[in-house]
Amino acid sequence: MKLDDSLGFLLNKAAGEMKFALETALRPYDLTPGQWSVLARLRQNDGQKISELGKSLFFDRPTMSGIIRRLDVKGLILKVPDTSDQRAYRIHISAKGVELMGELPILAQDINARALHTFTPEEASQFKDYLRRVLKNMS
Repeated sequence: MKLDDSLGFLLNKAAGEMKFALETALRPYDLTPGQWSVLARLRQNDGQKISELGKSLFFDRPTMSGIIRRLDVKGLILKVPDTSDQRAYRIHISAKGVELMGELPILAQDINARALHTFTPEEASQFKDYLRRVLKNMS
């Protein structure tokens, strides 16, 4: 098989290009794509444990710990002790984080639109379904 026909190679290259575009767009906000994804996930479902956030974003424990620490220092999240597990914290997006995220979704939407601009809406939906199936198959 030629490298250019390898699914892994193509997915990795596409993901790298999209990550670079998001890094570039987020730079003025002093955020990384990982930090942005945690804030975006908290906007969808606030008050998660760090382990839940990490699992939903496919981040390992050390990666999540670093992201949470940096977001906390920036005042974009709040760490609240979990009432059912004294060793754990629930992570909430702060008012400052909510305000910042009010500006940022359009950046990701623009990048997604750029990546899919030659797809019909049906093709884009089908492509996302295929990627979800690949993820499920590989996990």
